[in-house]
Amino acid sequence: MIIEVIEDRHFKMLEYFCQRCRILGFENNSSFEAMKLLWCKSWGEYWCAVDDNEIVAVGGCHPLPEVSPTAWRILFRGCELPNKYTFKGLGKGDWNSITQREFIPLMIKYCPSSEIFLTTHRGGVHEKNHKLMTLLSKQKNPYLIYHTTMELYNTEQTVWKLNIEEYTRRRNLLGGKYVD
Repeated sequence: MIIEVIEDRHFKMLEYFCQRCRILGFENNSSFEAMKLLWCKSWGEYWCAVDDNEIVAVGGCHPLPEVSPTAWRILFRGCELPNKYTFKGLGKGDWNSITQREFIPLMIKYCPSSEIFLTTHRGGVHEKNHKLMTLLSKQKNPYLIYHTTMELYNTEQTVWKLNIEEYTRRRNLLGGKYVD
């Protein structure tokens, strides 16, 4: 598996990824327009995970001026196809997720700020992810900290601040095992 910035050369693979998302009911990733691909890339960036010439995960980042003038939002439209690239084992830090494990370090390097946030919202296919982030924020020394709940892009969203130091410390402990 390789992680790359989405470029024109990925578009055919990305169309197939969107088709799969549409079938799975992942509406936010069902088309380039739903992903807000060009919008995000116009002021941020978008990555994909490619395995065997197939995109298995995507996620973007962009400025988040609604939270702070220097805030950035990561894992925007973050999505991973089920059962495509999983590691065996359980963990308390969502380390089996490509987006959490592989995308966040690249996004930390890309963002010109240490004010990094991610968002979740409730309902439908998003409920499981929202509950997971809530659990992660309640751990001892969490790497996600509840910031606020607010209306963001016409949707009530929970905003989580990334504790970069704690995230990095925990990820470095993995030693390639991808469970903590």
